[in-house]
Amino acid sequence: MNALSEYFVEIGKLLPNLSQIEATLLTEGFSNKVYLLRVEQVPRFVLRIPCIDCDAFFVNRKAEISALKQAASMGLSPGVVWTNDEGGIVCEFVSQPTMDWTVNHKNEDVKRIALALAETHKLAVVDHKYSVFDVIDHYLKQIQAFVLDDELLSCECEYLLDCLQGLTQPQPLLPFTLCHNDLNPKNILMDDDALWLIDWEYAGVGDPLFDLAVVAKSHNLNDEQIEILLSTYQASLPLQEGMFAIHIYKQCYALREMAWLLLKYLIDSEDKTALKQYFEFKTSPELNTFNL
Repeated sequence: MNALSEYFVEIGKLLPNLSQIEATLLTEGFSNKVYLLRVEQVPRFVLRIPCIDCDAFFVNRKAEISALKQAASMGLSPGVVWTNDEGGIVCEFVSQPTMDWTVNHKNEDVKRIALALAETHKLAVVDHKYSVFDVIDHYLKQIQAFVLDDELLSCECEYLLDCLQGLTQPQPLLPFTLCHNDLNPKNILMDDDALWLIDWEYAGVGDPLFDLAVVAKSHNLNDEQIEILLSTYQASLPLQEGMFAIHIYKQCYALREMAWLLLKYLIDSEDKTALKQYFEFKTSPELNTFNL
């Protein structure tokens, strides 16, 4: 089930008169369709219709829904109105915006994000482990199978494999926890009044420092701000070892994003932009710090 009309039938009992609802497709989602639902022209709900291959991209819907509902109950995410087993979700609309990929945070906002992460990592664990090294390997094995007869993309796959082989998993400094694993600027809604975490699609149990590294990398934090992120998150964390782990995990995040984009292109015949985005990411020295 993925047609908007079919979802309206399923959630009709929860919403006011359907004739008064206007659905507007939002454009920022990479892997799903997200609609803003207005009732009598007032924004009220957000509907997420899943479109991604869960097995291919290491998504566990049960873990996602559990994490989302826990986060909503703690005030970390907007209220959950409705879900189904396929990953369809209706949440309450909140006015806070997403951020631009070129976001430049004030130090106080870095502290706010760190505190939200600390609360996130107190949520109950789910039955789904998430190691970014295993996830990248999972993506690359599929890519290898797709590109056997494609010389250009075979070379890209070899490049990504070489990048992965050059990385060593950091020694864990903290107990593993429930993690979001994808807190890029589009998955944090934030203004001076409130901060919300959204899109728990990649939620799973893993190293909490990977969550911090995703923020450090995708939110363009400088070294001073990464130190603020770490010390605010947990004052007792050894700074030198923490900075080293963040450095490794930032590279892992970049590699995961490149592998994700290449796999998305190969798996989704309707995706006309993923390959272009892959090469843009790969050739950007700000995004990709591996040797070309």
